Amino acid sequence: MRVFYTQKLEGLLEKMELSDWRQRLCNPLTHAEQSMSDNWKSCALGERIRKEGRNLDKVKDLTPEAIRLGFAFATAIKHRDSTTALEILEQIEKLPSIWR
Repeated sequence: MRVFYTQKLEGLLEKMELSDWRQRLCNPLTHAEQSMSDNWKSCALGERIRKEGRNLDKVKDLTPEAIRLGFAFATAIKHRDSTTALEILEQIEKLPSIWR
């Protein structure tokens, strides 16, 4: 049973879609999204962390690639660049793992 659960979880993580931020990027970005992007736990990486059922204690728990993409995503949101933010969001979704 445990092996099946692990394989099922792995399958779900492969199909990870950050739907909350995808929906936000479909509309014009506002100050609310800019404020949210300042906090790791409410940004795109935060949504992935919640979907994985984990908690971020320290940013150092993330891989360097995840940190880089998280920073790039926040920067794109600050500049209200939905196209770049969506591209980065897709890269975050495709990461095999965001954890060290």
